[in-house]
Amino acid sequence: MRRYILPTVLAVALMATGVWGYYQYNERNDYHTYLDLQFQRQYYDLIGHVENAQVDLAKAMVSGSSNDLVKYLNETVFQAYMAQDKLTQLPFDHGAIRQTERFLNQLGDYCTAMVNKSLEGIVLDEDEMGTLTELHGYANMLSRQLIELQQDIAAGGINFGDLRREGNRDLAQLNDRMEKFNLINFQERTQEYPELIYDGPFSEHLKDVQPRLEGETIDQNQALEIVADSFREEKVRDVEVVGEIENTSIPAYYLRGTRNGNGEQEVSMAISKTGGKIVWYLNPRDIGESQLGLEEAINTAEEFLVEKGYEDMVATYTTTYEGQSVINFAYEQEDVIVYTDLIKVKVALDNGDIIGFETEGFLINHHERDIPEPEISEEEARERLSSAVEVENARLAMIPTPGKKEILCYEFKVQFGEDNYLVYIDARDGEQRQVLLMVEQEDGTLVM
Repeated sequence: MRRYILPTVLAVALMATGVWGYYQYNERNDYHTYLDLQFQRQYYDLIGHVENAQVDLAKAMVSGSSNDLVKYLNETVFQAYMAQDKLTQLPFDHGAIRQTERFLNQLGDYCTAMVNKSLEGIVLDEDEMGTLTELHGYANMLSRQLIELQQDIAAGGINFGDLRREGNRDLAQLNDRMEKFNLINFQERTQEYPELIYDGPFSEHLKDVQPRLEGETIDQNQALEIVADSFREEKVRDVEVVGEIENTSIPAYYLRGTRNGNGEQEVSMAISKTGGKIVWYLNPRDIGESQLGLEEAINTAEEFLVEKGYEDMVATYTTTYEGQSVINFAYEQEDVIVYTDLIKVKVALDNGDIIGFETEGFLINHHERDIPEPEISEEEARERLSSAVEVENARLAMIPTPGKKEILCYEFKVQFGEDNYLVYIDARDGEQRQVLLMVEQEDGTLVM
């Protein structure tokens, strides 16, 4: 009888192993299907935002009313930035889509600049309308190319989960596959679209200057060590270098990993080759029901920045959407706000996770400045304001100029009617240098 016991035990063990293996196989497939559905949703949202941007831009160009022009341009700005956000969450190589991100960013910024002009009562000239027409054509092209890309992926039996897994294993093979689709064609054709020069938001100034980032050149192994050390609290594991980001202000290594304790959520980041600094970090996880308020999100972001070694950063403006808050921080030196030294932190409002972090503005522009003493007092600057406004507060700020310089100004937050504005008076000669409208909405404050 005993001679049958061992075969029986082995048979039972084999069956148990088979059942366990089948269970694990199904679990992986279920997770893979879940990822595919999530990426599909992000991709369809991306297409929707691009199509909406194209339609809103067309409405703006045919509007005979300046109010409608401002309305539709503002809608274009929102749609362009939302499309950019969705694009960064897709499992495509970050280097391969950089030109597309740049287009969406400048589409939004140029429309913001045109809103500023319209609000000042200035009619857009022929060249500016021509630029809007050209941008509309590129938005239309991008919409078509995105739809064709989705159709090609579906026809080839590929799902977005495959792109994610393949990108981890073999970036070169993924790039070859992407080149068969038309998103790359869009990037090549937009190489020639005009550089957009305008008095845009402070966060976009001075990005074309020579970066002030200094330090030794690091290799890939050092980049891995920096990620392991910098994201220890976030429990980022299984990190690997999957590419390099070139032809940008800050060349960097592009890395991916998983965050343990968060359903093995994939995260990505870029580490600068010079100095080994975090350029950006992204955790595109699903976000649950909001539990945190804006003040809690700001406090969480401030603590995160201090932990990462960024002190003397002051929260300036915020935007909240889809359960997440994006908080802009500017550097403060000697009680002066330096707007170009910008860091953005994205906080998930369900549990306070940091799901996004971008330091490019800070890394490009930051240095200890020799800030001059104001040549006029705050009271003298206040006298230069319109008598029709009510001043709420004032502070000193360094702001960029179109000539890629910086000037020390008094920043006055003022109220006129039901609207708030920021008025910048030069602390040297008392000239008004900038006026920005603060559009305060439920989801945050937009400065135009």
